[in-house]
Amino acid sequence: MKRMVIGIAASVALGSAPWALAADDARTEARTCRQIAELTRKYDTGRTLPGDMAVEGQPCLRSEAADCLFGVLENVLAKCRAEGKDSLAPEERALILRLREELDAELESRHGYHTLREEVEAMLAKPDLYDYEYRLGMNGFVRGEGAGSFRLPEFGQATGHAEGRFLYRVKPYLFWHPVAWLDLHAEGQGYGFSGGSQDYGKISLYQGFAEVLCPLRDGNSLKAGRQELVYGSSFMLGSDSFYKGLVYDAVRLRITPLTPLTVDIFGGWYASPWSDGTEGGLAGGYATWNISDGTGLEFYGFRDSGSTERHDGAHRNSFGLRATAKLGSASIEIEPVWQTGRLFNGDDANESIRAWGGHADIMIDTDLGGIGNHFFAGVAYGSGSRDAALGVSGRKEFLNQATDSSLTGDMNVVGDLSGLDVGDYHASGLQVYTLGWGVDLTGELSLTATGRYFLANYVPDGFSRRIGLETDFTLTYAVSDALSIIAGYDRFFTGRFFSDASGSNGDIHYGYLMFQFDLSHTKPKQARGR
Repeated sequence: MKRMVIGIAASVALGSAPWALAADDARTEARTCRQIAELTRKYDTGRTLPGDMAVEGQPCLRSEAADCLFGVLENVLAKCRAEGKDSLAPEERALILRLREELDAELESRHGYHTLREEVEAMLAKPDLYDYEYRLGMNGFVRGEGAGSFRLPEFGQATGHAEGRFLYRVKPYLFWHPVAWLDLHAEGQGYGFSGGSQDYGKISLYQGFAEVLCPLRDGNSLKAGRQELVYGSSFMLGSDSFYKGLVYDAVRLRITPLTPLTVDIFGGWYASPWSDGTEGGLAGGYATWNISDGTGLEFYGFRDSGSTERHDGAHRNSFGLRATAKLGSASIEIEPVWQTGRLFNGDDANESIRAWGGHADIMIDTDLGGIGNHFFAGVAYGSGSRDAALGVSGRKEFLNQATDSSLTGDMNVVGDLSGLDVGDYHASGLQVYTLGWGVDLTGELSLTATGRYFLANYVPDGFSRRIGLETDFTLTYAVSDALSIIAGYDRFFTGRFFSDASGSNGDIHYGYLMFQFDLSHTKPKQARGR
């Protein structure tokens, strides 16, 4: 009995001792203490944790951690009021949100927290991917163009022939975001041209899809419907933006397993209204690892069975790596691609594809005399074979048929890196060497000049490998955010291969004047919080 009384008395004494730990004075994890210490230094709150806790990352009292975090919240709120919510980096927002949730009970007991709580919650809420409820508008271009020694519909040499036409691409659209996690996208298209003996026009759905965003994790989404599939620099997967576009009836799943890593998995079919006769499917994946601004790695692989002449089992697999790096004022890009698959041999069977290609580019931005200048250089390569040049087998030819890259020029004399047909003769596989310069004449007016030299890898016996030199000059004037005027003149100085194949060495000319527009009305979302 005596021992029981002593034990009860000791317990009461311990519980009432000034150094006893109440619930509010339990200790945090060492990581929490260290992170709060870093935030207090960054935002200069005037409140600090004990030195051994802040420096060595020792566990600290929850009450002390809450005091310091409250000071951080006050200063972050002041920053967001002055600079907007976007001034708070997503990673930092997520960190502060986690710390606030961990110390929520302790913050509730702090004087003044209740008056700020609603604003704090609005500041830390995950922002909508879209800042508008709907956007209704129309974009596209109208272009007058003319060519000499060239047929525009077929993009083929025609010595002594000249023609001109008026070309248009008009896309009315509606983007609607009824809730933060849903994007509904409807986009029609009218495309056509007229002039001389040419007359073509088509109206159809260009894009129509629904994208569901994962509310539990940023960066995860599912998109289904007719859509563009454009990745990287559009070297392998682009959208033919200078003409009618290219879309697929497809599904795309995007996941973000880690903050810097995004993985897309997609599959679908060429949408026949805008595929220019290409039928078949496209399926694969594309992973992007963002290391820093302008620096990253991308890995991809996809299976493409698209062709204007379908054959059972024929398909092309492409596996690529794209690396980009920003070093001061210089930007570097390297993209090698390997291809396998099965190609119809033109007779009665499929044969194995073994091809490769890629490109390497560098761009340097600098000011000269207070004027922005841009210098760029690059090399592109597509494999070929003597058999392909002789019309026997194209299984070793590299093909990037969905490219929307300017690496092969602006005129479409050369369409892709697989080669070039002139008359009845074929040059297989290409090398392209590029030098260019651009200058910002004013804030609205810019000029670019580019030269590209084309060399074939394989040609018929006795033919020259020199394809020619394309020079492109483009003047762009941005009238406003909604309207730009673009004027261009291009000339292709034909090489010996043209004279060997067609008996003519006449140069090809192309010029155009284009009005590019995007007219829209936007209803912004109502702001949440203060």
